[in-house]
Amino acid sequence: MTSNKVYYQVLRDESQQRRVLTWWARLHNQSSLLQQMFGDGAPPLPPAQRAQLRRCHTVDDVLMTEGFRNLWFAVGEDLHVTEADMLAWGMVAGALAEVRQHDASASFAAAMGEQKDKTGKPYISELRFAQLQKSDGVDTFLRRCRRSIALLGKRAHVTSLADGILHWATEHQGSASSSANQRLAVRWATDYFTALTQYQK
Repeated sequence: MTSNKVYYQVLRDESQQRRVLTWWARLHNQSSLLQQMFGDGAPPLPPAQRAQLRRCHTVDDVLMTEGFRNLWFAVGEDLHVTEADMLAWGMVAGALAEVRQHDASASFAAAMGEQKDKTGKPYISELRFAQLQKSDGVDTFLRRCRRSIALLGKRAHVTSLADGILHWATEHQGSASSSANQRLAVRWATDYFTALTQYQK
């Protein structure tokens, strides 16, 4: 992946990003990452929690899992989240359970636009990219996020993906930014189409 700077709209504080990345690393037993971040202070979560999250078909299903509760309590203390945010964090948990490799070299949107196997085509087609952003509900958005993650080979920038999901949820709760360049569609499109220009003329 090409290197690019990741901009955060919701997870702006580094401690917030760290909490999300820590939960993901514990969920996937990323021992080397945990060792790098904490030494021996953060044990992995039971593998059953990851498996349970992956079996969830809806966000409501995710909310009933122990894996989600671990994420909710981890970020709740720092983010002062309310019950209104629970569905958004449910989508985060359901999506991040599918990410097997954290790739910090490009944002989630940029990764979707990067070239797949020298084919001249992006990992995620422009149609799928547009459909993802225009999803009409949390379950549809989660399903399309998971599909995109699968097409990326189960690798993604963990905190960039989480921020995008939270940003989407914020806008769909009626809290869209008044500034056009702060909208998710603009931010994602900028990263996605910038990646496309690296190999398409």
